[in-house]
Amino acid sequence: MIKLTKLFRVALVGFMFLILIIVTSCNSGDNSKNVSTDFVQPEALTKNISTEQNNISSVERKIIKSGNIRFETQSVKETQKFIRNIVTELGGYLGNEDVYNFEDRIEHTIEVRVPEDKFNVLVDKISSSVEKLESKTISTTDVTEEFIDVEARIKTKKELESRYKEILKKAARVDEILNIEREMGNLRSEIESLEGRMNYLKNRIALSSLTITFYEKVSSPFGFFSKIKQALYNGWNAFLWFIIILISLWPFIIIILITLLVILKLLKKKKITQ
Repeated sequence: MIKLTKLFRVALVGFMFLILIIVTSCNSGDNSKNVSTDFVQPEALTKNISTEQNNISSVERKIIKSGNIRFETQSVKETQKFIRNIVTELGGYLGNEDVYNFEDRIEHTIEVRVPEDKFNVLVDKISSSVEKLESKTISTTDVTEEFIDVEARIKTKKELESRYKEILKKAARVDEILNIEREMGNLRSEIESLEGRMNYLKNRIALSSLTITFYEKVSSPFGFFSKIKQALYNGWNAFLWFIIILISLWPFIIIILITLLVILKLLKKKKITQ
């Protein structure tokens, strides 16, 4: 009986050990399944990254167009009227306008803003209507990268602002509320600054600018009496400058006078001795 009991115990221990081995092998099989599942994720991430790159590359290019044109005209009034009509026809508007009156010409400088798709039409119409085009400069600036960057930063900061609002609702202590409100204030100022930059880019992209400078030569009369008056005025100014120069040289004048006096005294002494 004692031997049977010992055999029974040994058999029971062996059976329990066998069950333990089976359970351990099952768990290791489950873990291997989890590991294999985890390795699928990088492929999904690669697909997401490639999709984002394709989206960025397919974004419409954001181009800022600007230019300068300078030419001579027979009549600045007629040219000004012609430019106004063209700009109105193309759906644009006139910005800054400067007028300069020189002795030999009257010069106008006008800054024109037109929709981006009408910019080339404006340049062609003005260039074709000019007899002698002195200079024409057209430049384009690609701001696509900056546009996407600013847009993404605005989106990220607005999401952060929403999180701060949710945290603020749950805040209980006064110091927590003040800290969150301070951070939200800083975040809001950054958002407004980025939105201002975005609006500027959108405006410059949508409306191209062209600076037009045109002038009319004028013949000035001889003006005999006016030239005499100018000559008298110039002579008076020259006389005043002469006096100012003499006054500024007073140390040298004094030295010269003293030298002359000494020379004269020496000459007088020589005459007396002779």
